[in-house]
Amino acid sequence: MNTKNNQRTRLSKLLFKNALMDLLKEKGSVAKISVRELCDRAELNRSTFYAHYNEPNDLLMEIETELLDATEEHLKKIGEENDAGAHKYILSFLQYIKQNDKQFRTLLIDSADPEFRSRFMQQSIIQFVENLRIELPKELEQYIFSYILNGSTGIIIQWIRSDYAVNENEIVNLLFSINQSALVNLNLTPKLTATRLENNKK
Repeated sequence: MNTKNNQRTRLSKLLFKNALMDLLKEKGSVAKISVRELCDRAELNRSTFYAHYNEPNDLLMEIETELLDATEEHLKKIGEENDAGAHKYILSFLQYIKQNDKQFRTLLIDSADPEFRSRFMQQSIIQFVENLRIELPKELEQYIFSYILNGSTGIIIQWIRSDYAVNENEIVNLLFSINQSALVNLNLTPKLTATRLENNKK
């Protein structure tokens, strides 16, 4: 009985999540989505929704957390590889975004949720900064981090918005080139752990 209940719960949650992602793409904000609309789209009743969530925003937070946790786990595995230099690390990150296009596109662009974008920057992009392996002056650390985080996120969002018009290897090299130039101008030379990637347009 418990197994059946667990399966039913997982299915109900999946249907609600798919419904919310579709509605976010249409409406652009969770604030514009009602429980009734969610239930109609998922073809489930309101009592089922309230058995798991208090409001649509609770469902959104669950989706965001699951995606970020899965991303972190993916990046952690890459980071544990012996030959995982900074370039390979970021390339894997971009490929992961591309493979999960619907979720990232909806949450970073269509819904433009500033909370998710902030969490995305802090949890994922910050790994890019750490892989640069540089010593930052304490008095400038937060400013430099903010510049790299916002700039790198902006490039990735534009890449998604363009439907990945540029090869991911080129985006990796662009990220490193721009950020490396800025750091060199501050007399901070990043110690990259891998050579530049050659364009691979398979």
